[in-house]
Amino acid sequence: MDEDSGFFDAHGQLVENHTSAPELIHQSAGGWSLLYRFDKGGRFRVYKALKPEFRGKQPYESLLRKEFEIGYALSHPNICEVYGFCFLPELGNAIEMEWIDGRTLTSLLEQGVPAPDLSEKLIGQLCDALEYLHNRQVIHRDIKPSNILVTNNGNNVKLIDFGLSDTDSHRIFKNPAGTESFAAPELLDGRPVDCRADIFSLGKVIALLAPRNAAVVRKCTQLDPNLRYKDIVSLRKALQRKSKQWIWGLLSVIVVGLAAILLLYSEKHPAPEPDPLPPADTLAGETLITDPSTIDDLFRQATDLFDKNQ
Repeated sequence: MDEDSGFFDAHGQLVENHTSAPELIHQSAGGWSLLYRFDKGGRFRVYKALKPEFRGKQPYESLLRKEFEIGYALSHPNICEVYGFCFLPELGNAIEMEWIDGRTLTSLLEQGVPAPDLSEKLIGQLCDALEYLHNRQVIHRDIKPSNILVTNNGNNVKLIDFGLSDTDSHRIFKNPAGTESFAAPELLDGRPVDCRADIFSLGKVIALLAPRNAAVVRKCTQLDPNLRYKDIVSLRKALQRKSKQWIWGLLSVIVVGLAAILLLYSEKHPAPEPDPLPPADTLAGETLITDPSTIDDLFRQATDLFDKNQ
């Protein structure tokens, strides 16, 4: 069976029991796909299908099938779940996916840089998702804010759109890919890529979410892949170190500030003069014993009294 018949001899399972008409929710201006939302038996589903002009054409049908095969093998809380590959009379072949109630990171960033705790959470979950992918020899190849959803309930990351993704086991569609402003140079040049291409793109996203991590971003986005973090584990450790440094830096500022306040207060409210010391030969109104022979005699008396009481 050749490649064409392998992808096009049969359609997927016919999808039935839709209780609503397909609702178009997204179409990329220069892309080849459309996203529709269906109510399937009382539960929303998203279907990714080809634009009408690309349906039935081998390269695009093969690309859709490859995306399904990659996504279907994944199961992670921060990655959009893929349920199946099907055929819908109104859309043709399509990927059935999880519906996510949220907004893109692009939309979130339009409101400004998130609070540090939220930024740290989103970056951590992105690292979780990418570490999971890379452990399975999957390279996303298109990490960018518009491919990162943030749920309305809980502000959790959902990584989407595996249309440009690749694995070691696939031999097709190894061409240059990605979004120019986020893609690693080796990805745009068509050179071999590994997980460090995703680390480059993640560095660009971190720069938007947490500008204070400038040193980490610089290492992520080195033009030479050998100068970047070798994997997500190394990147995560660097972020944790920077987080601790930031906390200690904040504590240092607080301590210095408190010291300055105390100094200013002491200058405005000097401490009262201490009482004069008593004469050298008295203490609290009692005469001090300074004669050595008297001290020895008292010590012997105390020792004899102790021995009698034993």
